[in-house]
Amino acid sequence: MLRKTTDVSLVINGQLHDLGDAPADMHLAHYLREVVGLTGTRIGCSIGECRACTVLVRHSPTEPPTTKQSCMISLRHVNGWEVTTIEGVAVGEQLHPIQDAILHHDAMQCGFCSAGFVLAGVVACEQMASLEGQDLDTVVEAVTGHNLCRCTGYARYRSAITQVVASYAKKKSSDTPSSISAHFGAAVSRDRFLSTEMPLRETLSSDIQDALRYVPLFDNPLLELIRLLRDAAEIEHSLLVQYLFAAFSIKTPQYAALAGWPSHRYGGRPLHVLGVAIEEMVHLDVVNNLLFALGVAPHLGRQQFPYEQEIYPFDFKLEALSLETIAKYVYVEASARAVDPDAQTNEEDKLFVERLYKVLGTTRPNRVGSLYHKIEAVLDQLRMRHPRLIDFGLWQRRLEEVREEGESEHFEFFRSLFDGTHPALPGLEVWDPANRDYPAFKLSVTSGLPLTGEPIPHHKHPALRHLGNLHYWIVCMLLDQSYRRGGRFHNAARRHMTGPLRSLATELARDGEGMPFDVLPSGYAPGADTLVNLQLTMSMLGEIAFAEKRFAAFLPFDYSSRCALETTQELRMTS
Repeated sequence: MLRKTTDVSLVINGQLHDLGDAPADMHLAHYLREVVGLTGTRIGCSIGECRACTVLVRHSPTEPPTTKQSCMISLRHVNGWEVTTIEGVAVGEQLHPIQDAILHHDAMQCGFCSAGFVLAGVVACEQMASLEGQDLDTVVEAVTGHNLCRCTGYARYRSAITQVVASYAKKKSSDTPSSISAHFGAAVSRDRFLSTEMPLRETLSSDIQDALRYVPLFDNPLLELIRLLRDAAEIEHSLLVQYLFAAFSIKTPQYAALAGWPSHRYGGRPLHVLGVAIEEMVHLDVVNNLLFALGVAPHLGRQQFPYEQEIYPFDFKLEALSLETIAKYVYVEASARAVDPDAQTNEEDKLFVERLYKVLGTTRPNRVGSLYHKIEAVLDQLRMRHPRLIDFGLWQRRLEEVREEGESEHFEFFRSLFDGTHPALPGLEVWDPANRDYPAFKLSVTSGLPLTGEPIPHHKHPALRHLGNLHYWIVCMLLDQSYRRGGRFHNAARRHMTGPLRSLATELARDGEGMPFDVLPSGYAPGADTLVNLQLTMSMLGEIAFAEKRFAAFLPFDYSSRCALETTQELRMTS
């Protein structure tokens, strides 16, 4: 199995932890408990819903902190963070007022959730004190309203926390709120970018063209690399959406383990369809973070459905999970050798490839993997010309990981579905549509965008499609914001994806309807600067809150109406 590593530096309870070659996909909660020994951070649901694993995170000394669900955050995203766990709240023997209040109100019973409540309460206090005019109930609800209590002691926790947070209300108007521009700079400053003294005209070597049988569109390696990376971003985003759609089509609870609902873990080899989708999100991260490191804007565009035939030799559109769609996934993720009939050395692999092509009806080579070979080669050309532009060794390793994860882990996972050997499946015969244990619903896809000038109909399916689109768009907007700020909003993006969006999509699937995943025509960062884009992101969250009230009668039982409120409060603390 491919071991993904990263270099990370973070502060935990005031102590610097400088990690070299750290396991990139280890969750922060596991690192805190198993490596550092801070076992006060509890792991309950492992999918970020119970909040027992809550920690306090400060991204800048001048910014108020926010809560993070440490069971959902991989080490690759925590570089530069200041993390406080329950062990770091008290100062010596002096408890924090939140801790005192919880003890005074006898809020604890078993105590499993208490650390999460304490950290959420501390964050609420600091956020209440940071800005004037904040509504007490809104702050408490946004920061602490998601924490679950095994012993149902919500009223006492809420009373204790509200009492303390109220005393932190900001009264002075002389304090100047921190500015976004003061905290975040471009990955490559204008001076640094121009100091490379790149000539106006550069030519890629003929060797690379001969080796790859590839004629670049641009002679300048930087322009060619940007073009290829944007292509890769579109492909990874498209695959992410396709795999999410497939995961949402799976019947639950019978095949919940195949969909990935019992656990959203994605460290190591993916075990379910959602795990592969989340790894595609990581691949999208790698590509966009490299673009940003080069001083270029992140790219959240994607290919329209059906996909371009030049890349895929078949119609690739939003489809429910089936033997045919799995065959496409196998083909897309495979290396050229893995699906080459002449390269198979044993009878099992020969029969597998023969059956694959019978289902697909094509034998054309896969072009997706070759795109990353091109990117790596052009990156090497850029390194030879401008060796100090970025950390080329780091980015070469990350790109190799992306390619290898697809060609090994994703390929093997989808092959296990195609062969019927995945432990969640009873066998290959399950893919017979006549089988009563068929794993997925058959879905139709209707756009969630109304005709120009038409309102969203006040009916269940149009309402859920519209609200689902809003959550998909906010995921993309949060990712764009996150790429520009060292990954700080990935937790929020994933929370919307695996929470409200999942809830809406699975409810539609029960009725034979698919989530449309319509593209937002304006794009996900239409503002002229960082502050405007942050404000537009908050405006989209306002659209979600409005739609939730308007279509409250149609919301699924497991839909979290607090998710948008929590994200709004987190973004407010950034401005």
